[in-house]
Amino acid sequence: MFEDRRPSGEYGSGDLPVRPALRHELNPDGTLSVHPPKHCPRRHPVSDSGTFSWIVALRLHSLICHRCRDDGHADHQWALIDPAYEQADLGQATRAGLELVAVAPDEVAGPGRIELHVDGHAIGASTLAVCPQDRVGVLEHVQVDDGSRRRGYGRILALAAFSRLGWSTDGPPWVRGDRRVRALRAAQHGAGYTWTTTLIENTPEARGFAEWLPLPSVGEPRYCWHMLDAAARFT
Repeated sequence: MFEDRRPSGEYGSGDLPVRPALRHELNPDGTLSVHPPKHCPRRHPVSDSGTFSWIVALRLHSLICHRCRDDGHADHQWALIDPAYEQADLGQATRAGLELVAVAPDEVAGPGRIELHVDGHAIGASTLAVCPQDRVGVLEHVQVDDGSRRRGYGRILALAAFSRLGWSTDGPPWVRGDRRVRALRAAQHGAGYTWTTTLIENTPEARGFAEWLPLPSVGEPRYCWHMLDAAARFT
């Protein structure tokens, strides 16, 4: 549905909520397919009342729901992102628009982070530890600046963390996307990790966020010995 060229449309404000509603799929021939959402958040079919556009300020596609707009809803446009695929390593960040930037730890199972940048400025981050050997991950913290909350950034950061299968970027230079393509291939073959979280703050906002997380339970971190060993050397 999305062409290689950037579509015309809304070119204005970057002050939009962001939804993790895009999905990239790795095809058997090695090419990628992009699957946009079929409904707006209020379940209006995109085929009947939706338009996809490009937000220059964020460098992201967006969805405009004309039915939501006609019904008088202020939130009738959302920027779209695939947190699992649209991540840049620190040295590859463009410092333009909204970017998820992965900052790898000093060693494999140590604590790393994924930062959310807007025009090169970090406005939020998720801190995580992931062990490819034991296939476990711990989401330690999600933080978004006060002036940038209520836009879905925390959810984007959490899902970006859950998508990590490791931090290595080694691989043949001809593989498009490198880590991203290999992560998609692994995910499609069922290489899921077991994720847990650290304790959640006892505030309404934090509890609401915890209830949204796609995990059976929260607040009970399960570190493998590789993580504990790395953390001990880090401190």
